[in-house]
Amino acid sequence: MLDYEEIENPYEVENLADAISHHIRYMVMIILREHKAMTIGDLMRELERKFGVKMTHGNIRAHLMKMVVYDIVEITKIDGKDAVVLKKDVKIFVKEVERNER
Repeated sequence: MLDYEEIENPYEVENLADAISHHIRYMVMIILREHKAMTIGDLMRELERKFGVKMTHGNIRAHLMKMVVYDIVEITKIDGKDAVVLKKDVKIFVKEVERNER
């Protein structure tokens, strides 16, 4: 059974969509689904390894801050290093509509 909830509030949908509307932020969420929490340095290395994306610390932080604003991730410390923790996993579902369903 799916343990995701349907978001019906248009403003909340807009905020969540904005939080993952950039491919980098969506990649971050994909990585954090697997790791749940990791240092920002480890996240940057994983982005490069998994997706071939190289980023500066400043650039990744800007993307993470957008995700923090909408409560998708939390910035914290792990062993004294800046780290990110996944708080919400956002998935988008799409269903093709058959002609007779319209």
